[in-house]
Amino acid sequence: MEIKKTPGYWEEPAHPMIFRLRNDLVTIYTHIREKYQKKIDSTFDQISREIGFVVTTTIPVVFEVGDKGTVERISMGAEHLKGTLFDKGLTKALEQLSDDPLPVVKGAYSLYLLWFEALKLKLRTYWVEPAHVLRRSVSEMSEREILTQPREPAHWFDSRIAMTAEEAVLISVIDEVYPELRLADLINQSRGALHG
Repeated sequence: MEIKKTPGYWEEPAHPMIFRLRNDLVTIYTHIREKYQKKIDSTFDQISREIGFVVTTTIPVVFEVGDKGTVERISMGAEHLKGTLFDKGLTKALEQLSDDPLPVVKGAYSLYLLWFEALKLKLRTYWVEPAHVLRRSVSEMSEREILTQPREPAHWFDSRIAMTAEEAVLISVIDEVYPELRLADLINQSRGALHG
């Protein structure tokens, strides 16, 4: 499913590396879903019980993959998550990945771990979620401020925030591996609603 970014603007064709990234992300997400999703869901559930409520249904992570396809390091994809219950719990849930090579190119892969059942429920009712209020309008912010704002998947639904090629690829991959979420359709509907 194609993610609509900005209607009416011509874009260059995707670079061949984008296709390689997409294929590698599909491989990683498929592997996670088939072998580790139950552990991930259980860990999210356990952490939510410890905290006393659901904080999030997605967590950004970075997988550092070595020469032989082994995941050499898993780290939180946001500084404020390092050392937290999510960091400790999800890293432990995925520790066997170091002995479970992936047929992907060496490198660092930024992705989101999903609490699948909770996210599926949340996306069915995403339209109920309160609006994300910005301190200033996007038009008043500098390009640097916009590009360095913390990103979370909820911002994928906001057409005022530009989507990078990497984000569009990631959404496409999640939509392919987790089709029940209908993520691309929901994002396109939401982003298109503001353009009437």
